[in-house]
Amino acid sequence: MPDELLRSIRRIGPKLRSIAGNPDECICVLINSGGSLAAFDGGETITRRLAGGGWRSGLSFLEEFAGTNALDLSLREREPVTTAGVHHTIDILHDVTIIAHPLLSQDGELFGSIGLLIRAGQDRRDAQAVIAISAMMLELVLQLELSKSHLSRLFAEQKAVADAMKDGMMVINRAGVIDYMNAPAGRILKADPQKAIGQRLADVLGFEPVIASIFETGIGYSDEEVRIRNDFADLHLIDTAAPIKDGSGRVLSVVNTFREFGSVAKVTQKFGGNQAHYSFDSVIGHSSAILDAVATARKAASGVSNVLITGESGTGKELFAQGIHLASTRAGAPFVAVNCAALPRDLIEAELFGYMPGSFTGAHKSGRPGKFEIASGGTIFLDEISEMPIDVQAKLLRVLQEREVIRVGGIDPLPVNVRVIAAMNQDIRNLVASRRFREDLYYRLNVIEISVPSLRDREGDIRLLAQHYVGHYAKLLDKPARGIVEPVLQRLERYRWPGNVRELQNVVERMVNFSEAELIGAGLELPENHAIRRELEPVAERMLPTDGTLAELERHAIVRALAATRHNVTKAAEMLGTTKPRLYRMVRRHGIRLERLAG
Repeated sequence: MPDELLRSIRRIGPKLRSIAGNPDECICVLINSGGSLAAFDGGETITRRLAGGGWRSGLSFLEEFAGTNALDLSLREREPVTTAGVHHTIDILHDVTIIAHPLLSQDGELFGSIGLLIRAGQDRRDAQAVIAISAMMLELVLQLELSKSHLSRLFAEQKAVADAMKDGMMVINRAGVIDYMNAPAGRILKADPQKAIGQRLADVLGFEPVIASIFETGIGYSDEEVRIRNDFADLHLIDTAAPIKDGSGRVLSVVNTFREFGSVAKVTQKFGGNQAHYSFDSVIGHSSAILDAVATARKAASGVSNVLITGESGTGKELFAQGIHLASTRAGAPFVAVNCAALPRDLIEAELFGYMPGSFTGAHKSGRPGKFEIASGGTIFLDEISEMPIDVQAKLLRVLQEREVIRVGGIDPLPVNVRVIAAMNQDIRNLVASRRFREDLYYRLNVIEISVPSLRDREGDIRLLAQHYVGHYAKLLDKPARGIVEPVLQRLERYRWPGNVRELQNVVERMVNFSEAELIGAGLELPENHAIRRELEPVAERMLPTDGTLAELERHAIVRALAATRHNVTKAAEMLGTTKPRLYRMVRRHGIRLERLAG
């Protein structure tokens, strides 16, 4: 039973006894829903007399203990009841009249009963009216108490929810005063939530808050980046402000929620694709070349120095970068991969370092963080870094030296804690010598160099990889293939694979697509005129004579390749398993004349 009802009976008891008759011969009682005496206020004469018959706190008025009486009946019937004299079956109540009225909540819940015990023979008409009015009054008290209890419980629940949030949350009124601040907000703003309530937000922060204008404009915002650095604070937040308005549209208060930028980056990592998926266990091969590369990468993973990964296109440089990240102490932090060759030249700086609002045409109105900020705490992988413009290389060098970035259009440096892994498929030393790559940046990046071997240099791995990809694509494409016949495996091992593992993967996928048998065989999947067979057929088998010096054999192969491709240098280079620039050099060295054949 609510404490307020117990206190109320002690306050109104004397008045009820006076109105009902002789106050010395009257007792005002309150019983709970179980029939026990919860509180009473009584006149001295009647209280002394009843005490001699066992009157006490906690006395039960249920019929089995106190016989027939109005208090028990009012609980069972939920109606006002009066009993007197002969109605009572116990001696102590024979000369007592009991007037009782049940106490019910708005939804009909029974809380107990209020009653008056008066000496028999007194006029009880006033007493019945008084009890009815008192019951109504106590039911209102009861309802208010329940509402207060409900509101208190709701507030406690909402406070628990707000404090359990990872976001900081505040409610600020029109005067700029904090009406509420949850625990995360206190932690982020370095303020005591309890002491902050009732203070102006500007006084707590030490500067005028960005939400101040909302009270005039009535316009909130969502997920805006806020950066504040002054003598009082160093805050980098993602901020949302929602105005609360009255019926006329006037802003009464603002609900402000925010979280630290670093925590947003973690969410971005988890759900936005900035994660590494391949560990060193994903590297398939047992050749000494690949095992040596993995061993070097594992050692690199245990440190913090920058890493440069070199190797031809398709050898798996990003797989090594992800493996280093996952084997390092940064494994739980972001892994952000950037293909420098795929970024537009005029946007690469903004993509890497971020930009401020309005920095260029088409820029987002609130600005954007760059890849380095998103990767902070983790690893950034700069693939094909040789394609990065010279001017951007200079700014990257500053980031590596100072460990901070300055956004495009900004002036304040932002600290970043990031490990850089770069990769390229060109000869870095030739690029430095030709001044296409900064020498000082090269030394910053190339603290540890890992050379990923080409597939043709991985003895025995072609067979192993081919079998692996057959199983992978057979399951993916729901095909019966489970292996490759020996002649086809031998042909795969003789091919030079200019596209390396990526090309092998592509060829095996095509073979599995065309296969309807358990073993992929040359008779069906690689007929004489099939593109795959020609792709796999070694150049030496098709173009070289059986004898001659090495230079003669090379010149003969080039001439045959150019003739077969109608002097298309790109296709001839692919057929010979070399690069276009290298083929041009060989053409000049052998004095071969390039021409476009008619037809």
